Amino acid sequence: MSRVYTGLGRSFQEITSLPMDVEALADIERRVKLQPHFLGEPLVVVGETVDFAHVLDPRSHTLAALDSLGRATAIVLAVGAADMALATPALQLASHLAGMPLADLGKVAASFVRRPANEALHRIWSEMDVEMDPETVELSSLLAAAYERDAEDFRDALNRQQRVVIAAEGFTLRLVQVIQWLQAAGVNIVGLRYRRYLVGGQEVYFAERVVPSQDPAVDAPRREFTPQETVEPWRTKGRQYHIERLSPAMAAALDEILLATREHTFTVNWSHPSYFWIRGARRNFRVRTYHRDRVELGFYNAAPAAAASFLVPYRLEGLEVVSVGGYSDSPFVAVTAETRLDERWNAMMADWLTGAPPGKSLEGGETGARPPPSPPPAARPSSDLGRQEPDRHGERS
Repeated sequence: MSRVYTGLGRSFQEITSLPMDVEALADIERRVKLQPHFLGEPLVVVGETVDFAHVLDPRSHTLAALDSLGRATAIVLAVGAADMALATPALQLASHLAGMPLADLGKVAASFVRRPANEALHRIWSEMDVEMDPETVELSSLLAAAYERDAEDFRDALNRQQRVVIAAEGFTLRLVQVIQWLQAAGVNIVGLRYRRYLVGGQEVYFAERVVPSQDPAVDAPRREFTPQETVEPWRTKGRQYHIERLSPAMAAALDEILLATREHTFTVNWSHPSYFWIRGARRNFRVRTYHRDRVELGFYNAAPAAAASFLVPYRLEGLEVVSVGGYSDSPFVAVTAETRLDERWNAMMADWLTGAPPGKSLEGGETGARPPPSPPPAARPSSDLGRQEPDRHGERS
């Protein structure tokens, strides 16, 4: 058991890491059923171990789910370090789902959601107006309600592909190697590591993907296109979508920014076709990839003059703060092929995300000698970024 203290602003709370046990595992399984984003991505559970008793060991904690692209997903949960024995039920269930007619999967979902232990989930589906009766669940209706899309988007995609998610406290090296080999062979399989904490008297869980790594320096960009990716591909592909919009030099610069800010990043949100969010503990960057020849780093919720003043201690030569039409809340600076993303840039981005005073992360910190200030970068309206059309959120893309 370990204890650390964390907090935002002036509010600090004690965080205590807790060991996992069988009761905690049952709690995780319940949360995965009721909270679609519990494992870090939207997954709607439609079956559990007892629904596949002829395939699975009844002692396993296994779930069948559908993701936002309609892919059938076999989820297996375990306490402790996952080894090869844990991969077996996951692959067995995925193989079984691959050959399962949709009508049968709808019947499994109906039996699953009417089980007394899943009464809360049945109530949620009823409130969402999911088409179901005692015999079957209309799966396209379920996904349309869960993901706020048209049911027609799923009719031709349901269970066309299968995935595997293994979630555990840790992974043996052998299992990591097997997962990587399966990925190289084209199997969609990931490993999630979760932790259990006590925060302010409340138990919370944290899940992160460890196989494959999410480090862009480790995971080379991959070009994989499916018909389903035409639906909001910036959400389904994330970083890869924005990489493909940029020149090779700017794609490399974007990866440098992601790596430099990773230590200070709370989350990255791929929420828009022209930009994404890097969210820190105290402040956020809005990162635009609208232009192929540059990446634009926006200081969210800052006035242009304030952003220019913040940049002064870092002495970033030739940098201009630009106000882009439609983004009055985020003055931008441009990263181009000529930009050198050195320690000064890293310090500036770290200080912004953590809410530190300007220059805090420079060599010597607050007590070290600070170089004499240079004139602040000029803040001016954009004259060369072009006019963009308003998007559905009232912003310009």
